[in-house]
Amino acid sequence: MITGDLNNHVDRYHPTFWSNGISNSLTGIEQISYLLFIQELDDEELTREKRASQPGPGLFVAQATGESMIRRIPNGAWCIWRTHPTGTRQNQVVLAQHHAITDPDHGGRYTVKVYESEKVFTDNDSWRHATIRLKPDSHDPSFQPIVIDDNNDGELSIIAELVEVLG
Repeated sequence: MITGDLNNHVDRYHPTFWSNGISNSLTGIEQISYLLFIQELDDEELTREKRASQPGPGLFVAQATGESMIRRIPNGAWCIWRTHPTGTRQNQVVLAQHHAITDPDHGGRYTVKVYESEKVFTDNDSWRHATIRLKPDSHDPSFQPIVIDDNNDGELSIIAELVEVLG
């Protein structure tokens, strides 16, 4: 039996459920259980995010310069990066290195872009990257994706993934 403060909180939701067509108390309890479950998932994700940006092995801070990622990273912003990212990189902001990338301002072979890849399956039940796109996220249409077809040469290296923009 629910008593005390918890009962008062549950009773406050009853009119909301009733006005939205939920007249069965058990259905209301199911909805509250679902909301509590979602809240717990959100809390766990927030904890993981906080832990991800805590100083530790594999993290470093670097300044990002340029306008090609201006929607996500202001020019000159300091960012926290994680080296050797694991799991999917699809749609993640990455720091990449490739021999074909040349920064006209600084002469480096690095870029910060949104990672996207297309995979194809091979005969031996494996897969490989058919195309990798390193996409800008800018208001300026002159910034175009860097497209790397068939990266068998292994010359593209994903150095790190973006954890947090510090400003």
